[in-house]
Amino acid sequence: MNTEDTTIIFIDPIDANYLHLEATITGPMSTPYENGIFLLHIKLSEEYPYQPPQSIIFKRATMHPNIDEYGNFKSELLKLEFWSPTMTIKDILEHVWARLAIPNIDSNECDPTRAQSYRMDRSQFEIEAREYAIKYAYAT
Repeated sequence: MNTEDTTIIFIDPIDANYLHLEATITGPMSTPYENGIFLLHIKLSEEYPYQPPQSIIFKRATMHPNIDEYGNFKSELLKLEFWSPTMTIKDILEHVWARLAIPNIDSNECDPTRAQSYRMDRSQFEIEAREYAIKYAYAT
């Protein structure tokens, strides 16, 4: 996957607080998220870049094995043992984008119910994910 295809629309601090960022990315092509616009809230640690982000939250409903029902993005990237202080905000967003394209269902970093649905009937899961994207991630 070519991360040069990642489309980051914008990144801005929330209320001039550089530890709380709002970012918007587009969904990867040839996935159920294609043409979707995804609004994220990134909460950075005061120790950033030496500590990973505290949380990455999808602000609108998104059906994905690595996103729980509350929008919390689950990834090894948010664990200290996998974090590198050289990771930039752009790197973080590229990781989120890549994970949208290729879920990680073989780790503890997934929503168990959604991962099971993905494993059992991937085509049905992708239909539902596409319906979510159309309903919640398309500009109106």
